[in-house]
Amino acid sequence: MNFEKLVVITNMPSPYQVDFFNALGKKVNLTVIYVKKTEPERKWHYEVNIEHDHIFLRGNTLNIWNNIAKKDTLFIVSGYNLPAFIRAMFYLTIKKIPWIFWGEKIRLNKLYVKNITVLKLLKHARAILGIGEVAARLYYETTKVPTFVFPYHINTERFYRRHRPDGSKINFLYSGQLIKRKGVLDIQDAFEKVYNDYGEKVHLHIVGDGPLYDIIKRKTSSYATQVHLYGFVRYEELPKIYQRGDIFLFPSLYDGWGVALAEGMAAGMVPIATFTTGAATDLILHGYNGFIIPPSQPSLLAHYMEKLVENPERIYKMGANAAQYVKHKNEIKNGVKTLLGILKEI
Repeated sequence: MNFEKLVVITNMPSPYQVDFFNALGKKVNLTVIYVKKTEPERKWHYEVNIEHDHIFLRGNTLNIWNNIAKKDTLFIVSGYNLPAFIRAMFYLTIKKIPWIFWGEKIRLNKLYVKNITVLKLLKHARAILGIGEVAARLYYETTKVPTFVFPYHINTERFYRRHRPDGSKINFLYSGQLIKRKGVLDIQDAFEKVYNDYGEKVHLHIVGDGPLYDIIKRKTSSYATQVHLYGFVRYEELPKIYQRGDIFLFPSLYDGWGVALAEGMAAGMVPIATFTTGAATDLILHGYNGFIIPPSQPSLLAHYMEKLVENPERIYKMGANAAQYVKHKNEIKNGVKTLLGILKEI
């Protein structure tokens, strides 16, 4: 469709989305409306690197809609979990202003009033961009609205590096929140088994913060020299930490997509992730560029960890495959091109 201006309403300026919007803003007349600047559990610095036109939502939001919502404007509503997103869908539908939805999979096993309301509103969207193949399939089956697969995109060159493990030391790495849903306790259980089998040959690097930090520190105290806890790491410093990893662990119990997995693969690490993670089913070809396992299976996680410890050369080959695959699927410049193609088609 033809439009003069593109407006995206999204949650907050996460670093990878800022990178994407910066690139998109060079191709179209773009304004991004951020619902908020940050959240207590997120320590991103919102002011860093924003080069696109943007607004932080506050005060009388109706004034913003009246000023910015024009007939020649196309809106992308990127999310459903906040009241501002639902209000935007209502307003745009009533005013007959074209809008599309861009979001992760909605959890149909939790059909709250909010979720039911969102699914009804989505039937008024011009199109839906599902973050991952599973999300796209779910939204199309539920709404019958034209749906496209459009995941998050990252600057893969920011993360890429490759070294050939010599087998003398193998490094496992996790990056994300230290919460139960992310499967970090399964990582600790699996690594303990691997450590008992291989001793000082293996190391575990844990990047992130959360309520399980102290628990993990206590559980790993007997082999603390092999476990490296970094706490929160600023986004621009992540690539340096990722250079220390050979194998990326992401055994999340549930993740709508999981950007950290794409980042780890872009860094050339071999991923071991769960099929309940959207990015895993999108990006991992089991046995070629990583391994996919069921959630809550620390013994199986340990099994694949040990397979790679026994074959360092396979780590190098599979890691190279992982980096190449993510560069093709999730590089920002490819994402911008794909999105502009979708917008012309709808």
